[in-house]
Amino acid sequence: YTVWNFVPKNLFEQFRRIANFYFLIIFLVQLMIDTPTSPVTSGLPLFFVITVTAIKQGYEDWLRHKADNEVNGAPVFVVRSGSLVQTRSKNIRVGDIVRVAKDETFPADLVLLSSDRADGTCHITTASLDGETNLKTHFSVPETSVCQSVSQLEALQAVVECQQPEADLY
Repeated sequence: YTVWNFVPKNLFEQFRRIANFYFLIIFLVQLMIDTPTSPVTSGLPLFFVITVTAIKQGYEDWLRHKADNEVNGAPVFVVRSGSLVQTRSKNIRVGDIVRVAKDETFPADLVLLSSDRADGTCHITTASLDGETNLKTHFSVPETSVCQSVSQLEALQAVVECQQPEADLY
């Protein structure tokens, strides 16, 4: 949602629900045809439900927006111009080499190039993605696991081939 399209998109989504659409049709029929019941009996509850739902969804969207801004503004270290440069995570671009320290949140989808462990592994938790809090072991790319210094990482020339993003995490 944006400020400009919130009302139309929200109304569209709400009237896709069959119950809301049904009550809208009943309300419109009562307006057009002389019926023994007042249109207010179906119009007021429908208006109340639509309004409360829109307020709830608007508030949730505002909270998501606030959380996104917090994550996007988090400081990260990126290899640029032969040194580690601190920037915000929203400024990370495709191809940047990002240094992630212990207990830091990953600012983007990353490929593990190297680790400070001898076996080239690291342990991560994916609780923010799938809710699982157990540690998962990931292995660095064998060809790049020896790259430990900033100069070695900056000199690295590589192409990463991967699948297109999927909604299914598994």
